[in-house]
Amino acid sequence: MKIAVLDKATLGYDTRFDSISALGEVDFYNTTEENEISERCKETDVIITNKVKISEKTMSELPRLKLICVFATGYDNIDIAAARKRGIAVCNVPGYSTDSVAMFTVATVLSLATHLSEYSEYVKSGEYTSSGCANRIVPVYHEIKGKKWGIVGYGSIGRAVGRVAASLGAEILAFKSTPTNEVKCVDIDTLCCESDIITLHLPLNDKTKHLIDRRRIELMKRDVILVNAARGAVVNEVDVSKAIKESRIGAFGCDVYTTEPFSQEHPYYEIMNMKNVLLTPHAAWAAYEARERCVNTVSENIKAYFDGKIKNRVDITGQN
Repeated sequence: MKIAVLDKATLGYDTRFDSISALGEVDFYNTTEENEISERCKETDVIITNKVKISEKTMSELPRLKLICVFATGYDNIDIAAARKRGIAVCNVPGYSTDSVAMFTVATVLSLATHLSEYSEYVKSGEYTSSGCANRIVPVYHEIKGKKWGIVGYGSIGRAVGRVAASLGAEILAFKSTPTNEVKCVDIDTLCCESDIITLHLPLNDKTKHLIDRRRIELMKRDVILVNAARGAVVNEVDVSKAIKESRIGAFGCDVYTTEPFSQEHPYYEIMNMKNVLLTPHAAWAAYEARERCVNTVSENIKAYFDGKIKNRVDITGQN
């Protein structure tokens, strides 16, 4: 079996790939451009990718390709319809990063809510030392207790965030495609109107693209904390950037972008140094333990496929 890992660098340089290397001949590439795939993978049976896009055109140039595995839960970078048409299996890794993303999301909210970076900078700058005052409590911050925390997308990550938010005393509102009795479920507009904090945990698809746009931002409280831990295009990035510049959003945190890394022309480039903005480099999923689970599950997916078993197949209707 010949395997190609297209973007090993996205998993970090401390990640062990022993379980995958044991499966066959493996070619590791730190990064791969889309136009390099065909040459690198012409003799390949299995492609493993994290962010590299696999299009129908690419698949058509790889006659030996049998299986595509993603080092991720989301698989919007794979043309699933084309894979299905060509009989190429596609596997993802559900649930591996739930605790990592939930922790990172809550950390982002708490940092913005407490103005942690501003207080830290006050000390680092030497102003605290020279102030002659034992404490500083500007900018003002508020307790989470008693606030409404809206969770958009109440899957495993949303539920994990909800448990932590509830432990801090927040009232949880959830927007879920299939409402559940375990939490107060409301429509998206109601959630935007009532929430003091909104965190996003949705997959990207035709229904969720630009779910948060200018119209829904205008429904929000002016001091709302908005955090996107889902996919970049779940929000309209132009609208969010404009809202921040107009002080229409209290604070904004984001770990995901339509283009990664984003360029100087990206809407967030203009707001990234603002004190009420916290942007991170798509790192929420990547606690060491989560990456270890991800790699091991990918190896299990490959073994299952070649053993004739169905495991984490997203090309089959009804799976995941």
